[in-house]
Amino acid sequence: MDVDVAAASRFLGELFDEPIVAEPAGAGMWSRCFGFEHDGARLVVRFGRHRDDFECDRFAARFARPGLPIPRVHAVGEAPRGWYAISDRADGRALEDVPTDQWRRLVPAVAGALAAMRTIEPPEGWGGWTPAGTGEFGGWRSFLLSVAEDGDDERQQGQLASVEAHPDGAACFRWGLSLLDETARDDVPRSVLHVDLINRNVHVAGDRITGIFDWGCGCYGDPLYELAWFDFWSPWHPNLDVDLLLETTDLPLGSDRHLACVVHIGLAHLAYNAHHGTAQAVTETADRLRAVVARFG
Repeated sequence: MDVDVAAASRFLGELFDEPIVAEPAGAGMWSRCFGFEHDGARLVVRFGRHRDDFECDRFAARFARPGLPIPRVHAVGEAPRGWYAISDRADGRALEDVPTDQWRRLVPAVAGALAAMRTIEPPEGWGGWTPAGTGEFGGWRSFLLSVAEDGDDERQQGQLASVEAHPDGAACFRWGLSLLDETARDDVPRSVLHVDLINRNVHVAGDRITGIFDWGCGCYGDPLYELAWFDFWSPWHPNLDVDLLLETTDLPLGSDRHLACVVHIGLAHLAYNAHHGTAQAVTETADRLRAVVARFG
């Protein structure tokens, strides 16, 4: 959604019936974010076309606890050409932007946040949750294998056709899907997952996490998935020594459970990049998927 500072300030001024000065606070694929102050509180407003993303954030706030700071969502409503959400502001910088020495100091906090997620008793269901918080699938395996289907979200429509149009992507997708069918299983622990932690969705300051937001991809499933996410994308973030994070866990790294998570990440992003990205991104994702799988023997 193309909203600039002037439009954000005007919208907030009309919403609160007083002058509000907004400032840019970031932008993602699906929304734009602006910071502002109101009644002494430091807040952000996000504008986007997908209300469910904001409702998922509002639902996720109930999971906040020590070590897992999730900003409260104060309001979700209609905006010109879409929707808005107003939340508490999380200060700091994006986790993936920190220098290596700061990352080393942050590893205990990141490990602590992942551990905090595992202490939550999730609502029923598996996979991506609805705005009401219920998982959309009956089991972990069915969620993972649903990567072979276009989802209901309009952003997913046509993804598989886009993969098929990319020769290397299509071959890698078919190979990975066969491997996923062999390794995906239901007898795994069920945890709350964010599933997008290094995409400017975690803010940090010093050695602490100040906020974890944008839970639109949130789901319930194997806690190994979060570690697999860091592992899969580590070449894109050489400043993050992911091995230090992996050393903090007693989860079964190198298992079929781990492999299923890695393969799902690769397949999901082959589809995403084929539909929303570039041919180069598809090739890079395919190459990374093959390289990670090769480590499992």
